[in-house]
Order: sequence, then structure tokens, then C-alpha cells
Amino acid sequence: MAELNYEKIKKLKKGELFGTAATVFCAVVLVYFAVCFALARTMEIRALELAVLISAPVLGTAGVAAAAFCSIKYGGALDREVKRYVLETCVENAALMHPERDSLSFYISMDEANVTLKVNNFKEPITFDFSAFGKLSLTRKISVLTEIENRLCATFCRLYERGASYKEVGWAENAGRRGKSGKTVYIIQNGVPDKKAYKNYLKNK
Repeated sequence: MAELNYEKIKKLKKGELFGTAATVFCAVVLVYFAVCFALARTMEIRALELAVLISAPVLGTAGVAAAAFCSIKYGGALDREVKRYVLETCVENAALMHPERDSLSFYISMDEANVTLKVNNFKEPITFDFSAFGKLSLTRKISVLTEIENRLCATFCRLYERGASYKEVGWAENAGRRGKSGKTVYIIQNGVPDKKAYKNYLKNK
């Protein structure tokens, strides 16, 4: 059964948090440089001006390096975990995506830690459990939704390439308490892949 490893996610999130702290540190260094350098120039304190010119670049470089390292090692690893989980969940629930139908409308709903994917008027949904992340940040919500949407695009563009025939395939995000659907984004329309969707599919192939 597809699932996210709580302990692994927890460890990676700590590393990502350190990267965020490093980014904040870089911003603090910039403020420090701007304020102290201006003060040194205004009050003609040569020693302070020299100290700022020497220390600020060193501190800034260290902060940027730490932020970049954490982004690649931990942020990238978290993205790969999400990608793996979404793929495995879709494979395990392939029948619930009803690829045998020639007209499919997917509706994506999200709460604090889960994403629900429903198709047409079928009652049984596909549920993606992201509770291992705790409360999803806005950035993580966007990345999760993007990955699920990319997976839908990849799945049906690949099926089309292999000879499957579809009249229309698209998805829409549900928002608000009433579950009102947003604008439908088409993967296949009028029997052929949407140009933007197909380009995205080839890019992530």
C-alpha cells in the first residue's frame, strides 16, 4: 500500500526548516549591511565601514550556501517523496480513475492534510493522505496539487499515445465549503491532447 514514511518526512522537514532559517539569515545580513554601512558613511566611522565590507559578504555567502544545500538535499528529497507517493497511489487505484470511459472529469479537493480525487459521478474517490507532513503549508499544498495534476496529465497523454481514444479528459479544483468547482483544465479535448497539457507531459516525461 502506498504511504509516506512519517519518520523520513519528519527528518527531511527539519532539514528544510534549517534551509528556511538560512534564507532568513541572508535577509538579516542584507539589512545589517545596509544599515551599518549607511551609518558608517554618515558618521564617517572608517573602522565600522571596513568591518561591514569584510563581514557582510562572508556571512551572506555562508547563508546562501546553507540555503542552497538544504533546498537541494531536503527540499528536493521531499518533492521526490511526494512524486513517488502520488504515482504509487494512482497505480494502486488505477481502476478508480476509470480509464475505460471516453469522457472524464476529475475533481480535486483538499483539506488540511488530504487530497481527494473524484471522477465524473462515481462515489468512490482516490484519497491521498499527506498527514505525514502535518498541516500543509501553502507552498506544499501548491506542490502537491501540481504533482497530482501533472500525474493526471502524464497518465492520459501516455494512454492516448498508446492508442486509447478519449473525447474529453480534464480536471478542476474544488474550493470553498460548498465545494464549488473552478475552471476545467483540459488534458484531452475534442479527441486530441490539449497543446499546453501535451507540452507539459513531454517536459516531465
